[in-house]
Amino acid sequence: MSRAVAVLLFVSSLLLGAGANDPNEAWSHYDTFALKKDQVQHVRIDANEKSHRLAFRWTLYKNGGLVMHVDYDGHRFQPLLYTGYKRNAFRIDLFSRPNDATPMQLETPFALLIFTAFDPRKREAHIDMKIRSDEASEVFYVKGK
Repeated sequence: MSRAVAVLLFVSSLLLGAGANDPNEAWSHYDTFALKKDQVQHVRIDANEKSHRLAFRWTLYKNGGLVMHVDYDGHRFQPLLYTGYKRNAFRIDLFSRPNDATPMQLETPFALLIFTAFDPRKREAHIDMKIRSDEASEVFYVKGK
């Protein structure tokens, strides 16, 4: 009996692990940045024949928290991010959902800025940027300096 349970657990772990090869496959774009204090990262997002500008930087790292400054098309935000789950990401809706969208189109394209680590020796914050777009709008970005 215990042998059958062990075989069943082994086979189920193989089947579950087969679809989880790349955690970033659900995202249309993924990139990682290592930013020093007050180093601004500019990103241009082209979608639906419009160009959007995203800029972000960090100014303070204290008690495990990273104070960021984010500017998206003139809208300014100042999130406080930690490396712990549910406190490490800031979501930016790239554009609003059209009024004639069907109820099935619940999510708009969005970007996530995720604080993953801080290197105290180099004084760098490591930030992942993930972008998810839908079928109706294709999102491109150009990494700035």
